[in-house]
Amino acid sequence: MFGKMMYYDKKTIDEYKSIIKGERQLQIEEYEVSNDKGANVDLKAVSAGAKANKKYVAKVIESLLYDCNEFEKILSGREDYFDFTETSDYDLSTVPRGSIIKADAFLEIPESFDLMKMLERFKPLFMGSIEDDDMEQTGKDALKMLFGSAKATKIPIEVEVDDYLLCAKMNQENLVSEYEEFEELDEQVTVLARVSSGVVNSSKAFYDPLKDFMTMNRMMRRSMKDSGDQLSAITVEKEYRQIDILAIYR
Repeated sequence: MFGKMMYYDKKTIDEYKSIIKGERQLQIEEYEVSNDKGANVDLKAVSAGAKANKKYVAKVIESLLYDCNEFEKILSGREDYFDFTETSDYDLSTVPRGSIIKADAFLEIPESFDLMKMLERFKPLFMGSIEDDDMEQTGKDALKMLFGSAKATKIPIEVEVDDYLLCAKMNQENLVSEYEEFEELDEQVTVLARVSSGVVNSSKAFYDPLKDFMTMNRMMRRSMKDSGDQLSAITVEKEYRQIDILAIYR
């Protein structure tokens, strides 16, 4: 497994490792290493049976690929793990909810999400210009409330596995590669994910900017139903299943 990690949900994977092993995960900060040498140190000064003994403290170098590979190894053979890269005997529509899957897939971020990224990037300028506007103060306060907490921390993504569609919301904090690299992907990548829903009708949105970007409560979202196409919920053209992505590498 010599790939390039693009996304890794370390917190969730560590929790799943603990469940599988039946023990708490330890965060190892450093090792104390003892190195016994079989050769004699000084034939004149010590007996022939003496050995050189060296001890040193080594810091742990983080390797997400190593951690991911280790996780896949302990998943292997479990009834709740389905590796679509090894066999085509599985059916994604019947994989039980809560199971973990591994598959080679094509990824796509919906174009409508570009607006959210643009708003996030220019939010400081936009927020600063509100006070210079001629609108009433109540209108200014409303805009500040709406856009003040807006963050594109959840990224909608469509995952195509053969002819089957999976939908997810990636967490910005778990990105290893730059966001732009996901936008430009034109090849298959390997996805490790937890199946989090049954089959969902295509009419049901999997990403709602008013909830996932602007973090509005239910009452406010209802009052903003006619928010325009730019902030409308994102849907897909066919039925799908929702997943929680654990790792992506290429």
